[in-house]
Formats: sequence, C-alpha cells, structure tokens
Amino acid sequence: MADVLSGVASPADVRALPEDALPGLCEALREAIITTCGRVGGHLGASLGAVELVVALHRVFHTPQDALLFDVGHQAYAHKLLTGRRDRMHTLRQADGIAPFLDPRESHHDALAAGHACTAISAALGLLSGRRQLGHSGHVVAVVGDGALTGGLSFEGLNNAGGSPLPLVVVLNDNQMSISANVGAIPALLRTRNARAFFESLGFTYLGPVDGHDLGALTRAMREAKASSRPVVVHALTKKGRGFPPAEADEQTRGHAMGPYEWRDGKLVRSRGGRPTFSEAFAQVLGDALERDPRVVAVTPAMLEGSALTGLKARFPDRVHDVGIAEQHAVTFCAGLAAAGAKPVCVIYSTFLQRAYDQVVHDVCLPGLPVVFAVDRAGLVGADGATHQGAYDVSFLRPLPGLTQWAPVVGEDLGPMLATALQAPGPSVLRFPRGTLPDLPLELAQDGTEAQGPSSPGPSVPSFPRGTLPDLPPELARDGTEAPAHDVRAGAEGGKSSTASRLTPAAVPMPGARWLKRVPGSRLTLVTLGPLGLSALEAVRSEPDWSVLDARRAWPLDEAALLEAAAGGHVVVAEEGTVRGGLGSAVLELYAASGVSPRVTLLGMPDVFLPHGDARVQRTQLGLDAAGLRRAGRALLGEESR
Repeated sequence: MADVLSGVASPADVRALPEDALPGLCEALREAIITTCGRVGGHLGASLGAVELVVALHRVFHTPQDALLFDVGHQAYAHKLLTGRRDRMHTLRQADGIAPFLDPRESHHDALAAGHACTAISAALGLLSGRRQLGHSGHVVAVVGDGALTGGLSFEGLNNAGGSPLPLVVVLNDNQMSISANVGAIPALLRTRNARAFFESLGFTYLGPVDGHDLGALTRAMREAKASSRPVVVHALTKKGRGFPPAEADEQTRGHAMGPYEWRDGKLVRSRGGRPTFSEAFAQVLGDALERDPRVVAVTPAMLEGSALTGLKARFPDRVHDVGIAEQHAVTFCAGLAAAGAKPVCVIYSTFLQRAYDQVVHDVCLPGLPVVFAVDRAGLVGADGATHQGAYDVSFLRPLPGLTQWAPVVGEDLGPMLATALQAPGPSVLRFPRGTLPDLPLELAQDGTEAQGPSSPGPSVPSFPRGTLPDLPPELARDGTEAPAHDVRAGAEGGKSSTASRLTPAAVPMPGARWLKRVPGSRLTLVTLGPLGLSALEAVRSEPDWSVLDARRAWPLDEAALLEAAAGGHVVVAEEGTVRGGLGSAVLELYAASGVSPRVTLLGMPDVFLPHGDARVQRTQLGLDAAGLRRAGRALLGEESR
C-alpha cells in the first residue's frame, strides 16, 4: 500500500489515480500517520479520522487555486502527506522540521496558519470575499470539527457567511470529539434530524449527513458543494482514531495527541515520563481545595485532559466544568460564579487565555471579582510551536489593576500560592510551565548556609508519589517567612496528609519575593520568575558574591527586595516570557521611579514568534539555562573572559 503513496507528490497525482486505487491510498496514509506519530509523537486521532475526507477534498478541489482552510490543523496530516511533504514527515514538530499545524510558509497548499480552533469559517469567508473583490476565481473550503461549534467565533462566521451571497463551502468533520468528548447542546443537535434545519435556518444549503469514511459518498457531496452558487455545509460523520485500534479504544481522547510509541509483542508501548507534571501537581492541590471548601469551582475550556483535570471531574462532577472550546465564555462564566459568592478557578493554557483578554479586563478585573486563573503551559512549550508558546501572559496581564500574578519555582509552592489566591479579595493568576516537576541538586538541598532566619511551624504540602517532588533546599524553605516543607517521601509512605494540614491558614497571605541566596555586599543579583530560580541557583555555584532573588510575583512587585538587589549595582532579570512588557520591564520601571540606576540585563523570549522545537534546547539558545545566566552576569560585570 505504501507504493501507492510513494507515487503521490502533489494533489494532481491524487486526482490522476483510478478509483480502485483510492482505498489503498487511504490505507497507506493511515500507515504513514501511525508510523510518523510512533516515531515523533503528534496529533494522531483527528488526522486518522479525516483521511477519506482529505482524499475526497483533493479529488474535487484544486489547491492552491482552490483554498482549503483546516480549523487548527490537528486533522490535516493526510493533507501534508499529499502535498509534497511525505519525505520530511519524520521531522514533524521537530526543530526546523515540518510544522505541527498548517503554515503557508511551508507549502502553498496551506491557505492560512492557525493553531487555535474556531477560526476557519471567518478566515475562509474573508479569503473568499477578498479574492472576489480582486477578481480572482477559485473556491474556498473551511474544514471544521464539530468541536469548533462549541466556540463563539465559529458562530460569528456562520452568521456572516449564511447571510452572504458568496458560495463558501463549510465541511463539518463531525466525530463528536474536541480533545475529549464534546459538551453542550450543539454537538448533541448535530446527531439529530434537526441538524439540517439548524444550518438551513442560518442560510446554508445542507448536504448530509454523509458517511465520512465512504469515499464515493464524500466525493459526490464535495462535487455538489463545489457546484453550489450559495453557502453550503457538507456534514460528514467520521470516527476519530479510525484504523488504529489503541486510538479507537481510547474513550477519553481517541488518541488525540500521543507521544512516541512502538509495537512490542502485538501490544502498544508508549514512551512516558514517570514523574508528575506541574499540571498534575496543580490538579492535586486544586483537588485539596475542592475538598476543603465547597465554594471552590473549577472551569476549563475543553482542556480536562491537557490540564490533568479528568480525575477531578470524576470526583466533583458538579463543580468541575468543561465548557467546550469557548475561552471567552469560560472567563465570563467564572465572573458570574464569583459574583454569586463562589470561588472559581479558571484552568487555561497561556496561549488560550489570549483569546479571552477582553473578558479578563472587562468582566473580571474591572469589577474586581475574585477569579483565580491557573495559567498552564506558561513559557516555552516545545513541539506545539509558535501558536502555543506561553510568551505573553505576564506582559498582557501586568497592566490590569488589582490582578496579582504568582509563579511557583517548585511543586511545594503551588499549594500556598493557590490558598493565597483563593483568599484574595480580587483576581489572581498562578502561572506554571509545561513539563515535569524539577529536581534539585543534592548539594543545594543540604546547604543551609543561606537560610535567612529561624524556621517556624507552618503549612505542610500536598502528598505526591514517592520520589516525584524534590526536597526544598533551605534557601527556599527557611528565608524567615516560610516554614520548611515536610519530607514528601515520608508523607507518601505515611499516607495522604489530612485535608486541614495541607493548606493551613499559616500559608496565607503568601509573602512577596524570596531570597534563594542572599550575600551581604553582593556585586550582582539574579532576579528570576518561576522555575528559572533553580537555574539561577546553579549559575551562582561558582560565583560566591552573587545573590539570587525569586520575584515570586510578576505583579505587584516586592519593591523593598528589588531595591535591595539594585544596591549591588548589577541586576540580571530572567523570565520565561517576552522581555517586552514582562517582569524585567516592571523592574526597570520601579528603578526609574525610585531614582536608582543599577546596570540591568533582561533575559527572556525575544521579539519574534518562536517556532517549534525542543524547549530545553531553546532555553539554552536563549541563555535561560544556568550557563546562560552566568554568562549574562559576567558580561554585565565586564568579566566575559572569566
């Protein structure tokens, strides 16, 4: 079957194939997708379900003269394989390799780049309108999943398109899934007789429902849609993960995004890390809060799996809400919950929070409502690339009055930070990165020389499985404001700690900045936000007269601590977010307003959209690892050659 695919270098080759070769082509495409994702990971399920759909589209429509816009691109691996990228698919999502989503810079068969859902209908209508205005012919097709119909932008596009005379083609790839099963009334309606009435009432011609794995039926429907002189919807029923038994059997996501895997003795073996992530650790402390306080409610926009909330949804089905791919609704829903006296926690990726900025400003911050935003995937995200980098949340949230922004260094910070945020009278943000919880070097964990005062009894932290959380070094635990954490390994052996002891009132309010290393007469201070504090501690091992300050909050700043840092005359501010408008900018604003003028270097994400790649490698390239921080400090001191 692979021989069929090897002869296809462009969509023209697909159109030239005889009908009886098409089933073999579809089988070869599925084999290539499964093999590629087995090697490098990727969005497997949706692409497997859309194979026949993509083949039928390329049989009928002629790209790039006709434009195909895929909502997000999760479903478009077959499209990539048929448009000249087969020989490079092994580089999918790798640095300098094939993009994780669609990108016109990669192929002229990709009409528009998009990494967020619900954009295709609006963009396709604009593209068609622009083409007509400029005298160009050709058809425009928007391929959307039924999950996209849980988002408001899709309805804005449908409303405009249905009232337009332009013959926009909308192909609805209906597999009843977003990442997980769809929620709400629209996905349920699509599987009833009312689907036709729904789209026709919006002004569309409705074709379907069509078996999305029947090439003959799909091709006939596509040809009829192409011949239409008015807006038309082709409703195709597909099965996410089709052709790969482990994906079909995965009831939660149908193999939505699988890491590398291989077959051993007839069984699927996935490559998995054995340690919990920041997302999983946050889900645990959120579960503790849900247990302790019946007013706490969790809300997420179709990210139960991504943010590790499936277990909490099972435990608290009426207090953990998946609202679909509807970020704006999620935020304003939280505003309503807070206005009613609840304590909502909106668990949302940094890249998706961008979509609800007006709601954060107008519906939450303006009235000062106590909504907690748990901003997942803050900072570098790796293989998902430019559309998903968590680069901007600090900079676009920092100007908002009354909004506090927290960032943990290690897992033990999450519980006290969430407790503080839940007791705050106004809105708060708790941002944490993608990735596993960090280890701390043993010598740092045992080194008590930098403790900043006596320790005192205080809150213990959530229990995690043996070996998954590092011990806190004394620099973190005994700075005069916080008690040392208990040994989490002993906690795991001794059973789960009581609810009352995990997040005690002693943890609230959490103080401001924290000295991880405080040297009298320090020549230079590394000021960091989040887990970069660990890189800074490593960087100063060979620099006995350097200090390290964990800002802990991006806003409001701990002015006293930052002015103390300035007294040494040299400050390096490092953050995993954009330099423009971020923590470093805030520190410079403070120094200008205070009339102090230390020499300052800012490190962070540059003024470009960072592509996909290995996040660890990118940190090194950006100078955000220990060696980079050390180089920046030495350069600031004029000691580059040391």
